Amino acid sequence: MHSGSAKPIVFFAAWVALVTIAYGYFFLMPQQWFDSSLQQPPVLSGQDQQEGLRQLLQKQFPQLTQGKPWFVRMKQSGCQCERFVERYHRSFSELSKADALQVATLELSGDELNAEQKNLLQKLVPATPAVVLFDSAGALSYFGPYHQDGVCNSENSFLEPVLDAIKQGRRLSVLNTLVYGCFCSTQTTTTANG
Repeated sequence: MHSGSAKPIVFFAAWVALVTIAYGYFFLMPQQWFDSSLQQPPVLSGQDQQEGLRQLLQKQFPQLTQGKPWFVRMKQSGCQCERFVERYHRSFSELSKADALQVATLELSGDELNAEQKNLLQKLVPATPAVVLFDSAGALSYFGPYHQDGVCNSENSFLEPVLDAIKQGRRLSVLNTLVYGCFCSTQTTTTANG
């Protein structure tokens, strides 16, 4: 009789443990605006800034060639939010090879960037995970996060409509910085006193 009454207790304890883990996984993460300054238009709306970013990426990734779209993921090691886009990015990278889309990943906290490059990227990229997409003519098509919240997939990705437009030869420029979700600021120094 004791073993029969223990099953509901074990089930309840397992349920509480799973709910606690899910809460920690989805809700105890850095929630903030992608661009905490909420600057509109975003810094990257200027042609000079877009060209500066494009040139920086060309230097970092000489394999990115003109005449084909570029998809560059920007990430920071240690950012807890990266786990929500990792699976989507891997599957997207595999599928993009067939579409002649060039894919690269820039580690913003890595040693391959000098101080000047890091300063420029901190001004242009307020948070990660972030994506920049240039069309085959070299024009900025998309800049911002992969998605708003939760685990990224093709249904909730901000990129899918932009990629469809590029495949159809349509030109567009989406600067998607007013998004609230799991993002890690690119600002390396913050002070408590302002």
